[in-house]
Amino acid sequence: MKRSVLAICTTLMLSVVFGTTMSNASAKKPTHYIGLHDRLLDFKDVRVIDNDMKVPLGDIAKVLYIPLEKEEGATYIRKRDIELIYDETTKLTTKNGTQVGWSPIVDVGGTLFISVKYIARELGFKVEYFQKLRTLRIYRDDYEHMNAEAYKTHVKKLLDKKQEAEKTAKPPVKKPAKPVKPAAKSKANVYLTFDDGPNKFTAINNATLKKYDAQGTFFFLGKHMKNNESIVKAVAKEGHYIGTHSMTHDAKKVYKSTKAFIDEMNEGTQLIHEMTGHDAKLLRVPYGSKPHVTPAMKKQLNQIGYKMWDWDVDSNDWKYTDKETDQIIKNVRTGVEKADKSGDRDIIILLHDRSQTSKALPQIIEWLQKEGYTIKTYEPEHHIIQNFLHDTTL
Repeated sequence: MKRSVLAICTTLMLSVVFGTTMSNASAKKPTHYIGLHDRLLDFKDVRVIDNDMKVPLGDIAKVLYIPLEKEEGATYIRKRDIELIYDETTKLTTKNGTQVGWSPIVDVGGTLFISVKYIARELGFKVEYFQKLRTLRIYRDDYEHMNAEAYKTHVKKLLDKKQEAEKTAKPPVKKPAKPVKPAAKSKANVYLTFDDGPNKFTAINNATLKKYDAQGTFFFLGKHMKNNESIVKAVAKEGHYIGTHSMTHDAKKVYKSTKAFIDEMNEGTQLIHEMTGHDAKLLRVPYGSKPHVTPAMKKQLNQIGYKMWDWDVDSNDWKYTDKETDQIIKNVRTGVEKADKSGDRDIIILLHDRSQTSKALPQIIEWLQKEGYTIKTYEPEHHIIQNFLHDTTL
């Protein structure tokens, strides 16, 4: 009996102490925020659990370039000589084989959330919390960043602007639909894009495209172009568009500063021109434009006349082996069908010049052609806006 009473009391106490956690979990609008260097990240689900700010593991993994692996009921995080393992059965986290004394990773309704402070410090970031702004900022000294006071002022302006926009926002007025005669739906244009070449798999993909009379768009790395000039020229000869994907693909170097960013793009573009004679004004930045490309970087891109592509469909081909090409094909089919049904008339697919992609590519092309999609290469005179920043100037 005493144990039952104690259990009930404990439950009531936990409900009171963590009431903000539960309300935060069901809130539609974020009540807490995460910052990285000089940015405010667009995380939709920031929760306070056990007085600790946690976010979906998958979300922060994308921002911090953390590879995630799932094997036999466990999730693995491996980076910087650190291995974190979350066991789905025991709900425990271990670091390099030793159990962590608390719960930095928790399962909330089937989604893994991780402590921002914990993962940041494990990866060498510093942490500071601005209580009045309910903002937790992580940063590294080897990246350019504002001091605390400047950042506080910057975030306050962003949040004030966000709050004002929410107050003045008017609900959309629904107009009565006019009866229209249904027209035959045409299939969308599809752009197969390949990152991280040139390499031996670029040559294979180039040959496959030629076999199926299809066109592609390649985003090459400068460091690979220097050693594979013949492949670059062969791709250009077939009429595929070649854009830059930076020189190094090293996030620390590419996004260190606006100057470093532009230098990486300019040097890559110059190599393309020297090898092919073509001006390459379309680029794809490493890891996608958001949240990495800053307003200052965008301004420089506009001044030089660059355009920037992200993607509509992510094949996630880098996750799979040669024996798992069926999953790559499935990802592309599912993504294209979803984009087509949503009304997207120009669908950009992210692929890589890798072995598993080369094996999957023939079936991807065969399916697209069978379904009636038009496979095209990038056309500068008919630029399509597709970037995660939703910037119409790029």
